[in-house]
Amino acid sequence: MRESLFLLASLLVIERVASLGCMVKVCDGNEKNELRKCPDRDGSCGEYKGKRSDGILLDAIDLRCDAGRKVFAPIDGQMEFYRPFGSRKDKKCADAGVKIEGTGQWQGYVVYISSVELDHFGGAVKAGDELGMAMDRVCNEDESQKGVEPHLQITVIKAGQPIDPTYHLQQCMCTGQICEGNIANTLLGAPFKSDSRYNGVKGYDIECAMIEEEDEEGKRRAPMIYSPITGEIMGRARTHFDANGYYSGCENDAVFIVGTEQWIDFEARIYNARYREDLPLGRHRIVQGQPIAVRLTCEDSPDSIFVEVRHQGRVIDVSDMITAEKCKLPNLFN
Repeated sequence: MRESLFLLASLLVIERVASLGCMVKVCDGNEKNELRKCPDRDGSCGEYKGKRSDGILLDAIDLRCDAGRKVFAPIDGQMEFYRPFGSRKDKKCADAGVKIEGTGQWQGYVVYISSVELDHFGGAVKAGDELGMAMDRVCNEDESQKGVEPHLQITVIKAGQPIDPTYHLQQCMCTGQICEGNIANTLLGAPFKSDSRYNGVKGYDIECAMIEEEDEEGKRRAPMIYSPITGEIMGRARTHFDANGYYSGCENDAVFIVGTEQWIDFEARIYNARYREDLPLGRHRIVQGQPIAVRLTCEDSPDSIFVEVRHQGRVIDVSDMITAEKCKLPNLFN
């Protein structure tokens, strides 16, 4: 029974932590959040800053979605109804949408989606919650514009400025939450720095404080560590050894992961962390967000973990992927 509860809790954790920076499916039937064609039938383009049918360059994307399809919240937040066309009479048949102000890891983001006939008009939503049904967004346009692919228009604002949400919606390569209790992968100090505590490797010092037990006041436990990538866990790694070739010291522990699937050719090493003893020994598959380790609690253990990322054996700077600032894979061959 206890093992079943732990497995259930782990699955719930995976669902939550794997989403850092990555938005879920928005339209039923469009599993990969694909955009409408560019160029489309009338020469317009649904990409970010693409020229629309009226010649305007929009800070938005057009996501393929047939009228009548279910529409889902891409992020956690507070939703409300809005009119994308400002109550214009000639746009009445498509003048409905949803505004979601992000919460949790999405604090500071605002997402606008139109045109949507909403099931409800306000309240808290979680990523993946059903919002309503897609409407015909070009219902009042001329015949040339009606030939474009049916779509939703999505605008994403961050810190008051529009951003390109393409790689938050598709081919998302952000790492996901790595330490329990740090939902945004908050860094200590500068990103991508050398650290003498771990043989001078370059990487990311990620805040990872002890967790307060909810049911026992004053008691704290080591936080869980989640895999930043999908791959095969290789087990324990060590940072140093003595003159006789022996590994020693409480803090001399790390976890080593080799990437698979979209993370092929990547490696991740997490220092100041110990491989979970309840996991099987040897090489085996893990998914991004799976709890694979716990932070060390040695006398000198810092309230952080250090993450090193390599591609084809070379240490690389993936700061934006760690912090979810951008989820597009950078050029790794400069």
